[in-house]
Amino acid sequence: PMKGLQLVPQSSEVPEWAETYTYKVFDQVGMAKIIANYADDLPRVDVYGQEITARVKDIGDSYGYNIAELRASTAMRTSLPQRRAAAARRAIEVKQNQIAMVGDAQHKLYGLTNHPNIGITTGLNGDWANAATTADEILSDLNALYNAVRLQSKGVHTPNVLAIPSTQYAALYSKRLSDSGGLTVGEFFIKQHPGLRIEDVPELSDAGTSGVSLAIMYERSEENLSMENPMPFNQLAAQARNLELVVPCLARTGGVAVYYPLALTKAESI
Repeated sequence: PMKGLQLVPQSSEVPEWAETYTYKVFDQVGMAKIIANYADDLPRVDVYGQEITARVKDIGDSYGYNIAELRASTAMRTSLPQRRAAAARRAIEVKQNQIAMVGDAQHKLYGLTNHPNIGITTGLNGDWANAATTADEILSDLNALYNAVRLQSKGVHTPNVLAIPSTQYAALYSKRLSDSGGLTVGEFFIKQHPGLRIEDVPELSDAGTSGVSLAIMYERSEENLSMENPMPFNQLAAQARNLELVVPCLARTGGVAVYYPLALTKAESI
């Protein structure tokens, strides 16, 4: 499954022709107050932050039909096979998913796992899949990750997604807590936080530093982060090349932008 494209909200606000785009890492300031009629001293609420400029890159592939296929299609009045177009679209989506998860270092595009604006929560027990790691220790780690977002944002952001590798996901739903009525750690944690969902993300098994496992706890919202796709999948006009018609396919992406860093945290070696 395209987990990267599911975990990161998708956006197409940047125009197709742009080579770069600039966004701010926001910090909200200012407070509202009770005012009298005809007041002219309304408090100013604003946002400010560091401006970051990111690049926009093309993603492309192609498919085609040879002369024999075109003749047969014309003679039999049938449509050309669509599997090749679907495969071309799938290939581009796979690349977009990869960029959403880990970016593209060569072209200076960031992904969810390696974005520099996402902090790391340390001091956890970790090693959830180890038989010696207890359910209570795992629950302690989960609470620490959840509270890290709540505390660092002073209660502004509430996590609604926890993304973890498959092995750790299995441990979460196999180890049962004592005095919980037989609930697993995952079931108990979801019961504590009904608005949160836990995602099984195989790509996170080696997404941390030096190939260690990675967990990400965050508030999924377009206001907090997004993947900029100025041009979604687009098929250009067919081009005649030798004895075939080739259909170029194109998409454009600017990678992942994080606007409110305090809405996210991650942890390694869980």
